Amino acid sequence: MDCKALGVVNTHETTLPILHMLSHYSWGARAVMTLAAFALDFGEFCILMRIHSSNQLANSLAFLKGLPVLAEPPGLQKHKQALADLVSLNKAALEVIRCIFELQKLPNYGTENVPALSKTLDHVPVDVYWVVRTVVGCSAQMIRVTNDEYQSVDLSSLAHNLDSILNNLKKQLNICKQQIEETETAAYQTLRNLFQIHPKIVEVFKALCYGKSNLQPLIDGSNQFNEIDFDVVLKHKYVLLLISGPDMSDNDLRTLKQLHREIGNRGKIVWVPLIVGQTSIDTERMFRNRSSEVPLYLVQQFLHILPGIKFIKEEWHFRNEAIVVVINPKVRVEHCISLQQIKGIDSFSCFRRKHIDVLVDGICRCACQCLCAHRERTNV
Repeated sequence: MDCKALGVVNTHETTLPILHMLSHYSWGARAVMTLAAFALDFGEFCILMRIHSSNQLANSLAFLKGLPVLAEPPGLQKHKQALADLVSLNKAALEVIRCIFELQKLPNYGTENVPALSKTLDHVPVDVYWVVRTVVGCSAQMIRVTNDEYQSVDLSSLAHNLDSILNNLKKQLNICKQQIEETETAAYQTLRNLFQIHPKIVEVFKALCYGKSNLQPLIDGSNQFNEIDFDVVLKHKYVLLLISGPDMSDNDLRTLKQLHREIGNRGKIVWVPLIVGQTSIDTERMFRNRSSEVPLYLVQQFLHILPGIKFIKEEWHFRNEAIVVVINPKVRVEHCISLQQIKGIDSFSCFRRKHIDVLVDGICRCACQCLCAHRERTNV
């Protein structure tokens, strides 16, 4: 940008090579890096402009950098409006970038639910082009100002265009948020109603963890993290949903191991990883390492679907501590208990009834054997 600014500037011809040079980065990153490159020089100039008259070191630095505009006070007055325009344009460019990043962070529930989001994101490359082109114009203007050149660059058209882009982005951002809120409200209500209509267990996981995304197979943490179908593992079983972050204590792991031993083949433990905010490779690795310590199954997608998070907080009273939700073979919630409160399988009445059934069966078998033995002796 500095080299181009020394001659006659064609902002379009300068912008294209910059975008190409940064092609390995995302569109938002390209805008940030271009603005940062300009801000470094402009910020240095502004500091020197403020203190050069009272600071000898700053005055010497301005001389070494060849900034004639700082040599005479009238020079700055002559370019006062041009400098104000540069500050205003940079603020507008920064606002456009902020809107772009805010758009990219919004949850994507598909074109059919949030049509405004995909349409606006498709236009981001054009918006970034104009941000970079505006910064190129600002760079040319700053070179002329710092060299005390009389003729300045007309930035009014760039300012008007950037203002139009910013207004449109803000408008589309509000529309996207409204459509997302409507989608999440409907998804939350669907999730609440789901347990009233005898759903399949796979439908529960789909609504809770994946929303509008495609359902992915479970991960078998006890078998080299192989993928396995939901119905193959969970159909007609008690399902113990473990909902937590990766920061489980060794005591929690011991409790889970004990549960796994005592439940046997009657139920399966499925870990639903809960992450509020952005995930990282380290977080994913931590979940994998923890899940390999206990024979359980792991949902592939981190629970970041907002309706799902809202549901477990309001319906299952999740408060940042690990909880276990027991879903019976008829897909009804029977228990919801903190992991720290679990003292083995007897913490769940549904499994206590199984103990009684086993005891009754044992007594009946024993009685039958005694009766048969008595009849044999009588016959003899």
